[in-house]
Amino acid sequence: MAELLLFVMFYTEPKKTYGYRYILGGTILAIIASMLQMTIVMVANNPEDFYNKYVFAFLLIAFLITYNGILFCIFAYVNMMSIVRRSQRKEFITLYIVLSIIYVLGIIFEMAASGLYSFEVNGIDITHFVRYYIAAGMVCAVACFIATVNNKKDISRLIWHSVCIFVPLDMVILITQFITVRTSHFIFSSTTYVPVMAIGFFLFHCIPYDEITGCQSKYALDVHLDKYLGKKNIYMACAYLKMPDIENIINIDNGMIYKGTAIFRNIEAISDKIRIYKLDDENYINVIEDVDDETALEYIDRLRGVFEAAKVNMDIPFNYSLVAGKVIPELDNVLKVRQFFAFVGRRFEEQNSSHFYVTEPKDYDDFAEHYEISKVLKDIKARQDMDDERVVVYAQPIYSVGTGTFRVAEALMRLKVGDRIIYPDSFISIAEQMGAIHVLTCIMLTKVCKEISIIEDYYDFDAISINVSSKELSQANMFDDLMEIIGQYDFDPSNIRLEVTESAMFEDYDIATRNMQELTKQGIQFYLDDFGTGYSSLERVMNCPFKTIKFDKTLLYKALDDDKMDDIVTYMIEVFKKNGFVTLVEGVEDECQNQYSVDHGFEYVQGYHYAKPEPIEEIKKYFTRKSSF
Repeated sequence: MAELLLFVMFYTEPKKTYGYRYILGGTILAIIASMLQMTIVMVANNPEDFYNKYVFAFLLIAFLITYNGILFCIFAYVNMMSIVRRSQRKEFITLYIVLSIIYVLGIIFEMAASGLYSFEVNGIDITHFVRYYIAAGMVCAVACFIATVNNKKDISRLIWHSVCIFVPLDMVILITQFITVRTSHFIFSSTTYVPVMAIGFFLFHCIPYDEITGCQSKYALDVHLDKYLGKKNIYMACAYLKMPDIENIINIDNGMIYKGTAIFRNIEAISDKIRIYKLDDENYINVIEDVDDETALEYIDRLRGVFEAAKVNMDIPFNYSLVAGKVIPELDNVLKVRQFFAFVGRRFEEQNSSHFYVTEPKDYDDFAEHYEISKVLKDIKARQDMDDERVVVYAQPIYSVGTGTFRVAEALMRLKVGDRIIYPDSFISIAEQMGAIHVLTCIMLTKVCKEISIIEDYYDFDAISINVSSKELSQANMFDDLMEIIGQYDFDPSNIRLEVTESAMFEDYDIATRNMQELTKQGIQFYLDDFGTGYSSLERVMNCPFKTIKFDKTLLYKALDDDKMDDIVTYMIEVFKKNGFVTLVEGVEDECQNQYSVDHGFEYVQGYHYAKPEPIEEIKKYFTRKSSF
């Protein structure tokens, strides 16, 4: 059994946690102990053929020392399940050294006194030898139980239940062996340590193969990559299978399960250099290693052939997405590797057809930036520092056609990553995925409020707007969080306006509209940003408390070149103004675009034609200075 357990350990990719070393060491010692014990029993039963005084004494001592090593591994494994005990491992080792010295001194004394055995008519009686190590085993079992009781609050329920079941069972076996060894001439003490190793391994370290696909799990993938990253030439092919779960295929057609599993058998047939790992019922990873780049790419192409053949043979809808590429040195840890292929594969998530893609140098560069941005955003989210210098605020003034002055401005977020300034297009979607977008908004609002509090007494302006995510507006705590920040400053909340992008309307419409209505009651106006790029109906726009409709620049550019679009834009401006909305157009870069905007009745114009975005501290130069204060 110990040999079988060792085979499983080496053939699979077990989770090599802190305690795994004791399971592995104990299993190896168990094999040695079993071989020694079988040899001792053989000599004891046939002394006339095999007995030699010195060799037999060596066998007995070797077994007893090996058994002590097994007890140490079991005792250490049980104790090290507690994080508290791990911090006390020096004291633990010292204690076991003392116990081992007592154990060895006992062996020396017994060998000198009786030799641990005696001659009988039918052979050698090793009862005293067996009882000596059985007694040590019982001491270890009691010590393990006491240690577990003392550490109950620091260990998991599973460990506690395992100890409560198996320690008493081991004690029964040991006591039975102690009592019956002289009469039964049968030694079964190994059943008290080999099963313990097996149970520990299968509960906490075993990463089994899937019985149908023959794949190992994502944990095995992590272990394998962690072991060989930087040491082998590795390619990965990530397959997303768009089909019913293989287990459920039986309900459709008993023969379909064979067609489903044939995919994996055909992949294995390509080369023994390919390992297959199952992340879930739809996502699989093929790891190709120890081959040159040309061979790896050939294998990847053959992988695609397997999936294409499956599409033809399947009697059910089947598509796949296969993203393959080399694990380059810059992907220097398991997390980076998995994140890279998830990053590349994300572009195919929403597509229903099959896709095959081999990564290019640009993908690695894009991921490197994505990874750095993610690290910065994660840290910003964790720190919750409203003065975080990595969130940089720019502002662009907006021209009022009616007054011929700048009355409002839009605050624009930038992210500082190292020495670079990153624009919103590159980090907003990442922030939304990571749940960091609300923190960024709060930091932006804090910095805008600080600037307003500085300039409001000296400059004449209406408001500064900031962009908010539609996901934020769908959060129940949105209103309280924003008003808490604004409430820290002594100015009218109407000096703040919020812009919501049309292309990303609300996840929870009811919560979003409630937040907007509550903020509107406080005097905060809402802009519908990028109008014309999304899919919102005019009815929904009318039902939301927007004050200003901000036309996207693409509508402006198309209207200049297309009479039909010009008619549509003209009509929409009239409809919005008739219903009390303020109209604003962005992206105005030259006089032609500006003249069109003014002629068509836009009340506000924003763009490089009037001013480029600048650090928010510079926005005051666009506002009219008050004559007295």
